[in-house]
Amino acid sequence: MDDAALEKELEKLQREARRGAGAASTPEAPEAPAPREPAELPEGFSRQQLVLCFVAAIVVTVLLPQVSWGRYVLLPLTFLGTWAHEMGHGLTSVLCGGEFEKLVIYQNLGGTAFTRSPSWARPLVSAGGLLGPAIAGGFMVWLGARERVAPKLLAAFALALWLSLALFVRNLVGVVGVSGLALLLSALARWGPTLVRVFTAQLIGIQLCLASLGTFDYMFTKQFERGGKLINSDTQDIAEAVPLFLPYWFYGAGIAALSLLILALAFYVGWVRPWRRARPSSSPSGSA
Repeated sequence: MDDAALEKELEKLQREARRGAGAASTPEAPEAPAPREPAELPEGFSRQQLVLCFVAAIVVTVLLPQVSWGRYVLLPLTFLGTWAHEMGHGLTSVLCGGEFEKLVIYQNLGGTAFTRSPSWARPLVSAGGLLGPAIAGGFMVWLGARERVAPKLLAAFALALWLSLALFVRNLVGVVGVSGLALLLSALARWGPTLVRVFTAQLIGIQLCLASLGTFDYMFTKQFERGGKLINSDTQDIAEAVPLFLPYWFYGAGIAALSLLILALAFYVGWVRPWRRARPSSSPSGSA
């Protein structure tokens, strides 16, 4: 080997020795495991505080109707349930190719959606008023469990109220009630404390899911009287339109069960599943 080749080989060995010495003096720290992302988990408040919002909404829903003054406290939510019921009728009619002419809410908190729809869509339009509030309520419970989403959800609900006011509501009681609720939800979405927003979203969602159950006298009634006239209930309209010869109470029971199922699924997806996914995995430590 000539002197030039030998010199190059020595330089190469020296460089490798210097690199090895540097690595030995400053050992590379092991990478810390990436933290497990709490997917969909609400942030900023403890789990107990946020769950308390849902529990408080359940307690208000169950206990207030049992006291003499409780029903008056829940009047805005009862009004909201009527609005959602009639909007369910009207929007289902539009989705089936029909028309939604106007919405009227009466002083006794009953309501009527004036619609025109194809004959084949009659049972769907009737069912839309009973299941529409439960579907809307399920989304409120699910998405309203996230503190960053709750104000946006309340704002979207307020926007839906404003739009219905402009397009469909056509009597004084309806205008006053819908505009008042829209103002309240708009203010909460903009300035309300975080926990109040979450609580309100959960309370509205639960009330809407249980709106049909709260009117058992209507769900399981064949006809009712309004203005001196006998009018079919929604469940009776379904029974007459569906050629299965099943009684109206059968459809009432089915819709009640679906409403409870929607609430249970919304609670699972909105509250239970995110925290189960966020729970750190407890893997046993291995031995050599």
